[in-house]
Amino acid sequence: MKRHWVVIGVVAWIVVIAGAGLWSYFNDPATTRDQTTIADALPTVDTAIARVYGALDPQTSVAALGGYRRTEVSCRVTSAREGTRFSRELLVYVRKDTEAATLDRVKAALPPSYEPSVTHSDTTDVLNADAGDFVLLRGTVTDPGVLRFTADTGCRVQNAPVPEPTTTTPDRSPIQTVLTTLGTTASEWRTHQLTTPSCHTLATVEADTTGDLRRLHTTIAAATVVLDTDQVFAYRTGTTAISVRKNGNELIATATTGC
Repeated sequence: MKRHWVVIGVVAWIVVIAGAGLWSYFNDPATTRDQTTIADALPTVDTAIARVYGALDPQTSVAALGGYRRTEVSCRVTSAREGTRFSRELLVYVRKDTEAATLDRVKAALPPSYEPSVTHSDTTDVLNADAGDFVLLRGTVTDPGVLRFTADTGCRVQNAPVPEPTTTTPDRSPIQTVLTTLGTTASEWRTHQLTTPSCHTLATVEADTTGDLRRLHTTIAAATVVLDTDQVFAYRTGTTAISVRKNGNELIATATTGC
């Protein structure tokens, strides 16, 4: 009889340990990135990008949201597990010579938990921050008046598709106005969106086209123009931020609203 109770006690202890392990697995926060998936990281990626957008001066900047982009088809999560890597970008156009100040403005607006830092030198200006959940946020100056902010998942297991979220019907009319001015049409349309508790919906409508950027100069009020170079023409109309940039022999026109 005594042995019988010993066996029952051992089995009960095993059940308790197993239950505690399962509870911990599903409820405790991950302590390493290899305990998470790409799907786990995407809300943090979107929140980081939305916070950058929210930190910008809406009167003197134009932003264009990109979609989820796979930056590594295959990488090693651990020696025994294969993974992949995604990032999301926010292109930001500002007036020339305000790039460094824009990075400082974003740094000041990010939560202290991000531990943001900005490095300024004669050759580069870079923002680095930890968005949490092992997501890294980086901001760089790529050209005069052009900044690129990237939120990176790092290498993780992908256990689900990564679709482009679409929660609202995109408004193509601002870009259609650009196309009419250029005297051309769009060969392809795309929409990139994100939704967070603080930002609600941030959306960029994007179209591939052709034409001459100089034709925009005669129809856009100079006071609304944020950046005008051989490669980019960016301006604001009301609450909509519009950019047209060269991409090889094509043009990419974007219209961004939200937050």
